[in-house]
Amino acid sequence: MAASIHRYDQVIGLKYVQSRQHFDLGAELGIGVERTLQGAIAPQVALFFSTPLPFENRHDPIKLPYCILKYQFDFQNAGFLDTYHGLYFGLGYAFGPKARLNLQFSLGLVAEQMYGVVNPIKTTHFFWNPQAQISYFLGE
Repeated sequence: MAASIHRYDQVIGLKYVQSRQHFDLGAELGIGVERTLQGAIAPQVALFFSTPLPFENRHDPIKLPYCILKYQFDFQNAGFLDTYHGLYFGLGYAFGPKARLNLQFSLGLVAEQMYGVVNPIKTTHFFWNPQAQISYFLGE
């Protein structure tokens, strides 16, 4: 289970992580509420890769510092369709003896495309989007 806050949306989602020997692969499905479009619902899907940072001296309560690379797609539909494709790079920490609680900060380059506005030609805008995410893993 995960919750995130980023430029437009407050998202609650489900996260799945498949651990490998030296890295993790994961997927995330979420739903958010977009503030600037009068509360439009904002579905989100993301795929990510994370790997631990090579620190030799780790200590509790910070269990595992890691870096993450994530592709995220989300959209809103409130009179017009607004889609976002983002590539994010970030850092995170896993807390506790079983590393179930994670705190992650990332910055992404996002391409926004709007459809159905006054001009029928789709327009693309690029911007930087910061994200903060808190995740709690229910199982192992």
